[in-house]
Amino acid sequence: MAELGEDVLFAGVAALSRRLRSRGLSPVELAQACLARIEALAPRLGCFVTVTAERALADARRAESELLAGRWRGPLHGIPVGLKDLIDTKGIRTTFGARPYADRVPERDATVAARLADAGAVLAGKLSTIELAGGLGYRSAASAINGPCRTPWDLARWAGGSSSGPASAVAAGLVPFAIGTETWGSITCPAAFCGVTGFRPTYGVLSRSGAMPVAYSLDKLGPLCRSAEDCALVLSVLAGADPRDAASIPPPPGLDRFGPRIARGLRVGVLAFPAGKAPLPGAKEAFDAAREVFREAGAILSEAALPAFPYDEVGGVLLDAEAANAFEELVRSGRTRELADASHQSRPPADYVPRATSADYVRASRIRGEIQRALARFFEQHDLVLAPNLPFAPPRVDEPLSPVWQAQDTLGAAGNLAGLPAVAFPVGLAGGFPVSAQLVGPALEDARVLAAAALFQTRTSHHLQRPPAPSPGPAVSSVTAP
Repeated sequence: MAELGEDVLFAGVAALSRRLRSRGLSPVELAQACLARIEALAPRLGCFVTVTAERALADARRAESELLAGRWRGPLHGIPVGLKDLIDTKGIRTTFGARPYADRVPERDATVAARLADAGAVLAGKLSTIELAGGLGYRSAASAINGPCRTPWDLARWAGGSSSGPASAVAAGLVPFAIGTETWGSITCPAAFCGVTGFRPTYGVLSRSGAMPVAYSLDKLGPLCRSAEDCALVLSVLAGADPRDAASIPPPPGLDRFGPRIARGLRVGVLAFPAGKAPLPGAKEAFDAAREVFREAGAILSEAALPAFPYDEVGGVLLDAEAANAFEELVRSGRTRELADASHQSRPPADYVPRATSADYVRASRIRGEIQRALARFFEQHDLVLAPNLPFAPPRVDEPLSPVWQAQDTLGAAGNLAGLPAVAFPVGLAGGFPVSAQLVGPALEDARVLAAAALFQTRTSHHLQRPPAPSPGPAVSSVTAP
């Protein structure tokens, strides 16, 4: 095997796809290079739960044979991918990141996993997640079946949650892209801490069939990649209605003619830095510089504020109630005591009953409708919203996570309640850590959101920054599976 350098491993989906299709790169050599990097770095990062080396090589050989025969399945053909370990894979254990499910082996692929296989993607393995995607709460970065997942920018610090493994693996060049999930911040948070581009689609754009539910009316799947262009490619392949998910919808318009562009005069509302926690020194300067890039590209920027609503409170009521329903069987069994987070080990089942009443849930649902209508009116005045995205240093893996949650996440709560598309992307470095921003748009304007981020990335190089090579550190166990 000819050794592939880091330039290939960090090239991203779009560039790799062009090389694979032109036969300038072998899918088998690419898979072998990714697996070698996974073997070397994944234990230090704690980003893989299960490495599917034999499956990856078989997928890659199949892709190589098809490409040599002139059969091209599309832009993901021959590209290695990792899946958050709550997305079912037939015959490969899917643990939900939680000890009670350590030996769970699904009998059927999730729809997204099946669509990736049909597209010729190469499955490299299952990626770390906070246990149960944080659905029953957690206080520690170690709240996972394989311990804390670390950002490659500093192995002493957390990768973010709950899509920890997808962000860490992409940031470290172990896989070109990964699929995570978000109920509230689970893509945008690790994208910030790991310095990658993460996309949360409009609610329903990606099927959730075969993915562990946390809160049915909030859950979404989405890609984490090197760039917004890569996110758009992944979305174009995986989006679409699915009879196995009643909430799924047809692909949003514009993905088939995607390009890094914005219309001159695009109205961008800019939100202020979140209250409650001081930003990383240098983060404001990086965000201000990002604003200027959009202004120079022809956007019209103006200060903005979301309509006044109790977003966090409404989101909390709905999430607590729906998660209690999703994990009712686990709670009743008493096996929550097996969870890694210490807060669960002496917690009685009665303590998982939501404090909010059924009347509170109905009231929150009504207010949610008001929020959705108000945000629709808000986006009549703004084509997109630009905002800082967790502009803080990632917490250390051995310290409580409560300081992270001190910062208000009004935009995250609002966007998830209304099911709006959002892209998190790096806009600079401060103190050796990535600085992230978010672009959020109205429902079904996924292509507009991604195109604006892609244009920013054609004019800057922040998304191309690579973390330092990891120094020796504590290993975290993973399991190799066929």
